[in-house]
Amino acid sequence: MVTVGEVFKNKRENLRISLDKASSETKIQKRFLQYIEKNEFSPFQSEVFLTGFIKIYAKYLNLDVNKVLALYRRTNPNKKVEQAPVLKQPTGKKRRFILTPKIIITIILLLFASLVIGYILFQIHKFQSPPKLQILQPKQEETITQDNVLVEGKTEKDVTIEINGIVVEIDEEGNFSKEQKLTEGTNLITIKAKKNNNDIQETVETRKITYKKAAEEEQPTEIKKTILLEVVDNAAWIRLDIDDINQLAQVVEPSKKEYEFQNKVYIKTGRLSSTKISYNGNELPWPESSSKGIAEMTCTLSGEALDCK
Repeated sequence: MVTVGEVFKNKRENLRISLDKASSETKIQKRFLQYIEKNEFSPFQSEVFLTGFIKIYAKYLNLDVNKVLALYRRTNPNKKVEQAPVLKQPTGKKRRFILTPKIIITIILLLFASLVIGYILFQIHKFQSPPKLQILQPKQEETITQDNVLVEGKTEKDVTIEINGIVVEIDEEGNFSKEQKLTEGTNLITIKAKKNNNDIQETVETRKITYKKAAEEEQPTEIKKTILLEVVDNAAWIRLDIDDINQLAQVVEPSKKEYEFQNKVYIKTGRLSSTKISYNGNELPWPESSSKGIAEMTCTLSGEALDCK
């Protein structure tokens, strides 16, 4: 017999949706989706949460919710889910509708059930939603002249705050602050707010802070050299590495662009006749290539000159 987990997995794979994407768009943790697709229902402590996840997942995959729930109950007879009472419609063409106490009680029960279901769905959404996080200071891309900065912010109650991996205390209103030590240059400060110490239910904010010493203490910066890459006539596939960091690996239309480097340049072209590279206004000669139209070379700075091979 086909199980509810197989129905979900086959439908998701037919739609070419990854578990990561499904988790992100349904707000259901990836591990819960994996449990459902494997028909492993014991990790769910509450039957209410399990059936709620099944409904959300079925709607997301455009499956018939009632049929999916029916299949789940048939393949899992030990699990029982309460169903709302169904009102029987009176037969006969000339019968008049009579509002009896039984019908009134049934309507009240249906309204109550709707409120309960709505509350459960709200709690599921609240349970899976990441916590709110507001950073009051420092500002993004801020430059300061002292070696420390005060990080202040506000979050929700019962949330764990980490600043660069260090847990920070928060007060009863969710406020927190911590003085962060800086090193000269660019510093990246990462602030994480987690619910229940869960890495999935977390909000992350980052601040890029630059610490510069006073002008009299600043060290002179090294002057970088530049090369000119020129593609002429026809587009060419180019790979360009500057100081062992890849800058290009794509088809480049006819154009000119300068690149700064310190010590080393590597370039490979798929169309030799359309690719030129110059240093200090002088075009660099390409080495002989054994592949027609394809060439590559590595240039290393030697004094003020480039030694290319």
